[in-house]
Amino acid sequence: MAARASIICYYDLISPYTFMGFKLFNRFRKQWPDVDVTFQPILLGGVMAKADLDRISAVTGIPFKFPTQFPVSTILPMRLLTVLQIHEAEKYEQCIDKDEYFVHGHNISQADVLQTALKPIFKSDATDPEIKQIFKQNTDEAIARGVFGAPTFIVKKAGEPAEKEYLFFGSDRFEMIAAFLGLPYSGLIPKDAAANAKL
Repeated sequence: MAARASIICYYDLISPYTFMGFKLFNRFRKQWPDVDVTFQPILLGGVMAKADLDRISAVTGIPFKFPTQFPVSTILPMRLLTVLQIHEAEKYEQCIDKDEYFVHGHNISQADVLQTALKPIFKSDATDPEIKQIFKQNTDEAIARGVFGAPTFIVKKAGEPAEKEYLFFGSDRFEMIAAFLGLPYSGLIPKDAAANAKL
């Protein structure tokens, strides 16, 4: 039996919905202290344009600008995040939270862009064969679980068998996840940020 509820978020930095989903998820997780959260890097192209992202940005107040270079390869930054998840876990989520691509439009497929963005956090080697293998395993595991896009959340309920899990896809599923797990849900934006959001 799972002692606590848990959520695994499979993500790829190439997905603008991952960008929105990560920012929103971090708002809710502060209200959900009894839920274990894991962010698992994958290659989205291995499991599978712009749509209503400007509308999401306006409603939530999360800055967003569609990059002029889209798509770019995310193999290097996603491997780098795999390295950080293993070797520098305390800094890992700070790196996912960077606005380099979907706000500043920087080409995150370039090593020098990543080095500048993550300095002084960047200390590990994303070209290590072990890291490449772990990243591939993450992607294979996501495919086996039925993941077909990013972000995808694999949710487990406390008290249910550990192997029982539920899939939620998309950056607009937090209200459903909260209801499913019986967690508080205060809406898309905190009250103190509501004045800055507009449609």
